[in-house]
Amino acid sequence: MRRFARYLTFASFGVPALLSAQGFAVNELGTCAMGRAGVAAAAPCNDGSGIWANPAALAGQAGTHLSASGTLIHPSGGFTDDLFAEKTDMPGQNYVVPSVYLAHQTGKLGFGVGLFAPYGLGTKWPLDFIGRFDSYNTQLRSIYVQPTLAYKVNNWLSLGLGVAYIHSTVELHQRVDLSLQPLPANPFLPAGTTFRTIGIPDFSDFADATLKANGNGIAFNGGILVKVNDRLTLGGHFITKKTITYKGDASFAPVPTGLVFGAGTTPLNPTTPLPIDAAVAPQFLAGGPLSNQTATTAVTMPDQGTIGFAYKMNDRWTLQGDYQQIVWGWFGTLVIDFSNPTTPDRALVEDFRDSHAIRVGVEYQRSAKTAIRAGYLFHSAAAPVQTVTPLLPEGARNEFTIGIGTELARGIKFDAAYQLILQQDRRGRAGTAYNNGLYTFGANLFGAGLSYTF
Repeated sequence: MRRFARYLTFASFGVPALLSAQGFAVNELGTCAMGRAGVAAAAPCNDGSGIWANPAALAGQAGTHLSASGTLIHPSGGFTDDLFAEKTDMPGQNYVVPSVYLAHQTGKLGFGVGLFAPYGLGTKWPLDFIGRFDSYNTQLRSIYVQPTLAYKVNNWLSLGLGVAYIHSTVELHQRVDLSLQPLPANPFLPAGTTFRTIGIPDFSDFADATLKANGNGIAFNGGILVKVNDRLTLGGHFITKKTITYKGDASFAPVPTGLVFGAGTTPLNPTTPLPIDAAVAPQFLAGGPLSNQTATTAVTMPDQGTIGFAYKMNDRWTLQGDYQQIVWGWFGTLVIDFSNPTTPDRALVEDFRDSHAIRVGVEYQRSAKTAIRAGYLFHSAAAPVQTVTPLLPEGARNEFTIGIGTELARGIKFDAAYQLILQQDRRGRAGTAYNNGLYTFGANLFGAGLSYTF
């Protein structure tokens, strides 16, 4: 069960966020800001997305704003093992990140509500990939619903606070390796002797494991805006950490091995051949270590903070920059509790480290109706070497963005953006406890959104 326990642990990390940012965080939560590399701490777009990017902005955006956008993420990558130089490509896959915002400003007050997904994960690998024992299909969704209030203290200072209700679901699939499983109890071998000891080859599929779990929680998102002068604005926001308990169902389905104990080759069956599938079948029965059961784990979703500036160079050009830190260092040791007493609980050390990002974006107001945007961002990796696996082959990344926004009709704007992710190649593990190959990863992101101001 150790491999399944590790699998569940990585899934828990994912709940708080591989797709497009450090760890499992996702920053593409509005098409307008996406076009300028997500830079928005000091000057969120005028579409209500400040509910996420900086709640204080709601006090300075006159009128009512309703917006909806989605980002299509198309990842690609693979793993090349050291021994045979054999490359396994990730199959084609697409994921959509939604966001919806409604905001209103009256007098010195601004308020609104947003629905967005700042953490998520999706990875798929073919079933013949050696990393299938860590993960071959993972789907994680984390939805925030955040009511927000902002107040303009004076002409140069605005403050905002959002209270986010979090609902997260995860569905995980992996294969279980027979060679690592303990043999049925018998008087001839010491307790804990594995099938590998009697010659079962490594990476022998004998079970398919599935986990479906969910959890809820509350986090706070605070923001500040400081207008230094008519050209320069400073801003920042900070999201608090939250420990969430995930509860779900773990199920195991037998996978036929076709292997047989030969007569006289093992103390388990000294006289006649015995199919291994028959020998392990009791593990899947009620009360066995591979019987369907519940599992729980507690995960601290990390603090996240961003500070930035927006400088209006002239009537057409605006330069912006952000610095972001996500405190993944809260992820040290995770405890996984299986409900079945014959399935041992696990306490696993993961030692994630804090990640850092720098973003730079520009916006060119081509006309009263059309704006053109571009940006660049770099961020460091959150996963240390020992946790680079098929579930999260994550590393430092360079990302480039372009975007456009145009008014289609009075009060109605359309935004589009494209983002290219170029991740640095990184060594990691697939099917073994050692770094035995090289992961490559990249992605194309396409964003589109509509906003209505009235």
